[in-house]
Amino acid sequence: MKGSRMRWARLDGSADIDAWEIHESDRYLYRARITCPDAVCGVGLHWRKRSTDGKAPTFYGKHLGGCGYKTESDEQIAERELEEVDAVINTCEEMQIRLEPPSGGRTKTKDTPGAIGGTGVTYQHRGDDRAVRAGSTGLRPLLRKLISSPEFRVDRMPLTLSDGTRTTIAEGCQHVDGYQPTDATCIVWGKIKTTKADWINSGYRDEKLPAVRMWKDVISNVLEAAGVQSGGDLVGWYFLVEGQFGETSAGGPYVSLRDANRIAFLPDSAASAR
Repeated sequence: MKGSRMRWARLDGSADIDAWEIHESDRYLYRARITCPDAVCGVGLHWRKRSTDGKAPTFYGKHLGGCGYKTESDEQIAERELEEVDAVINTCEEMQIRLEPPSGGRTKTKDTPGAIGGTGVTYQHRGDDRAVRAGSTGLRPLLRKLISSPEFRVDRMPLTLSDGTRTTIAEGCQHVDGYQPTDATCIVWGKIKTTKADWINSGYRDEKLPAVRMWKDVISNVLEAAGVQSGGDLVGWYFLVEGQFGETSAGGPYVSLRDANRIAFLPDSAASAR
C-alpha cells in the first residue's frame, strides 16, 4: 500500500500541525510525535519537505484501511482521470463540465447502470424529444486529456460548459498559443510562464497571451487546491480555466477569476502520467 499525503496532522495527540509551517532545520523536533488525525487510525506519520518538482511539503504514512485520510497515489489519480474522460468519449454523445470544489471532491451525478468507470451519465433532450447521452467530467481530468492527446484537442464532440454554453471540444477548449477572442464563455489551457501578485500569465506582457487575474478572496483557495504556498510555485505548471475573457489595458486577453472551482492545475512532471 502506498502512503498517503496530507497537509494537516496531529501533534502529540492533541494539537493540529501544518506541514507547510515546518522548517527543514527543525524536522528532528517532530519525530515520533506526529500522527493521523483520525482517532481510529492514529498511525505515525512522517514529514516530507517540498519536492524538486514543486509538490508542497506533506505528511505521509501507511493509513489503516477505511481511514478517511488515505488517498490515491499520483499514478492512480492520473489513471482514473484519464479513464473518466475516455468513458465519456466512448459511451456518450456529448460532454458536460462538472465543477468541483477546490478540495477535489466530486459532485454527485445521476449514474446510468453499467456506466464505465463510474462516470455520471444523464439524458438531455434536444428538441423533438430526442434524448442525448451526456457524460460529465471535471476540469482537471479534462486538462490531463488535453495535454496527453492531440487527437482529443480537435474532437468535434459537443461540449456544454458549466454555465450552459454549448460548444465543441475543438472550439471551446483553446490552447493559449492559438487563443481567438470570443464573447462567449470558453476554456483556455496551457503552461504558466510567470506569476505576479494576483496574476497568472501564460506569456510575457508583450506576447499578449491569455492571463488570469484572481480576486483576492479566492487566491488562498486556488493555492491550497494546487498544493503550493505561493503563486510563484506554479510557474512551469499547466493550467486550465473556464470563463469569459476580456482585454487588459495593454491589449492582452484575461479572465477575472472569482471562483476557485473554475481553474485547475497539473505540475509538468505529472501532467501526462498514465
